[in-house]
Amino acid sequence: MSLPRLRLERCAFDNGLWHIDAEEAHHLVRVRRCYTGSLVEGLLDGEKIELKLECAGDSVFAREISRVKEDAGLPKVELLLGLLKNDQLDDALRFCAETGVYAVRLLICERSVPRYEGAKLADKMARWRKILDEATKQASAATPPLLREPVPFSSADFGGLPPQRLAALLSPETKPLREIKIAPHTAVAIGPEGDWAPHESARLLAEGFIPVSLGRRIMRASTAVAAACAAAAILYEKAR
Repeated sequence: MSLPRLRLERCAFDNGLWHIDAEEAHHLVRVRRCYTGSLVEGLLDGEKIELKLECAGDSVFAREISRVKEDAGLPKVELLLGLLKNDQLDDALRFCAETGVYAVRLLICERSVPRYEGAKLADKMARWRKILDEATKQASAATPPLLREPVPFSSADFGGLPPQRLAALLSPETKPLREIKIAPHTAVAIGPEGDWAPHESARLLAEGFIPVSLGRRIMRASTAVAAACAAAAILYEKAR
């Protein structure tokens, strides 16, 4: 049975003892029914830390027992994702964390319905990052994906992306993803509901993206994220 997990970014550390922040402490004690002496797993910036809890009234501490670096056996996937509606984007972000995506770049596409700015965007970014953090606890992933603010597709800079670039397109000229040799660092582009607009597909091809197919069936955008990112991880591991 796996240990209860918590993220340690908001927890204070001093002389081998972690002071667990109130939200994580409430989850461990009230939800997971942990107590003094319980072993838990802390997740922090590429490391997994085994901890033993010490509960004192409303305060919860954790003494560090050991720590190990997370196994870097996954490809470094940068996902370019057309901005989705709330439930679809929430699911897509969870899938990103569970499949080991390195970074997520949100693109405001022609067919993207949501539009966020100012305080509303700041609130959304905080919520989305929390979803990523929570999903890493489910997956026992030490590091959550980097999440960048949405930018219009027309002004997106693709210059810093890795040489291998794959785009899921609804086109008869695609190559099955299973036939691609996944590089250690790769970019994967998934469009919004309704797929990329024609001019967006054309730009992706001009920017060196290889059109790939995820299978014969038409998937929801969030399902396509799960399928593409999980397949990239599996194909990379299989080829090692």
